[in-house]
Amino acid sequence: MTGGGIESGATRRGGMTRRRALGLAGAAGAAYVAGPLRPLGAGGDAAAPAEAEAASSCVLAPEVTEGPYWVDVREKRSDVVAGQSGAPLTLDLYVYRSDDSCEPEPGAVVDIWHCNASGLYSDEAANGTSGQTWLRGYQETDAAGHVRFTTIYPGWYAGRTVHIHVRVRTFSGPSTTYDFTTQIFFAEEDSAAVFATSPYDSRSGRDTTNAEDMIYQQEARAGNVLMPTLSGSPSAGYTGTVGIGLSGLPASSSSGSGSGSGGSSSSSGDAKVDASLLSRRFIHAGDRRELLLGLRAGERIAAEAKLMRGGRAVAHKKIAALAPGRRNMAVPIAAATPAGAARLRLELTDRAGNSHTIHRRVQIPAG
Repeated sequence: MTGGGIESGATRRGGMTRRRALGLAGAAGAAYVAGPLRPLGAGGDAAAPAEAEAASSCVLAPEVTEGPYWVDVREKRSDVVAGQSGAPLTLDLYVYRSDDSCEPEPGAVVDIWHCNASGLYSDEAANGTSGQTWLRGYQETDAAGHVRFTTIYPGWYAGRTVHIHVRVRTFSGPSTTYDFTTQIFFAEEDSAAVFATSPYDSRSGRDTTNAEDMIYQQEARAGNVLMPTLSGSPSAGYTGTVGIGLSGLPASSSSGSGSGSGGSSSSSGDAKVDASLLSRRFIHAGDRRELLLGLRAGERIAAEAKLMRGGRAVAHKKIAALAPGRRNMAVPIAAATPAGAARLRLELTDRAGNSHTIHRRVQIPAG
């Protein structure tokens, strides 16, 4: 890292845990993760564009351990393949400030690391890869909070399901001011397709699927697995988009300007809410159902969605602030809620107090 960003070897191999980092920084923050989840069925309108699949609604999710293979290699690069063979994978990651109207966070340092097709990590003596740095690297988010990594589909190793580690940090000179780790998981159907191809098919005996992985199940029970919806194929390569919303990030001039007069002026002097419903579809989030709403907001809005049946709400979700752009809103549906017809009532309210209510008929699928 150039210019006093990532600190020296003190953070290697887990030396800087989340708890320690927050203690040093004097900051506390929950992490929020949202991203495209696996579709359950049609459910109405056409799916939202890929941009609308990025994390936007800031859904609370548990933080995930960094694991034993973290190495602060300080390799600033978008392409982390470094000669490794496997199905190409392009990941677009977006970092948002969940407690500042989901404004993008520019300048955050985002690291990824994962195993190769043989289940090995680079720069690990136990793997015989000391000094090698493939499938590791970092980038700094741009003004949109975005980084893109070119890598390969991860392999597997005993005791864990398929995953990619992600670490997001901010710095003040050489000091870490924020430190968060999580893991990206993959749908079993995607893994099955990839592992039937070379070089993955040279191995057998995978012993842990998503359903058997303790860390995956921790997130699934919360209904917030960080899992991109992939497009592509093992031969042509895959692309996917995920987003991470963080709370408790240090104040920055960029975030202040993002939530200043430019946002409020968009709704003043106007009697109409500049927002609309683009799409609706049911998805499976872990072991529960959700109605995923694709929204377009031309100004900052609040959104409240209810699924009504027999005069009462059977599902409810409210988001106090959504930034302008294409946004997702996930409405959780309790396991006890039976399948069948329901009515969606979506109320969109701008900062001037103008309100717009949308009604749609939906069909809740079986759990």
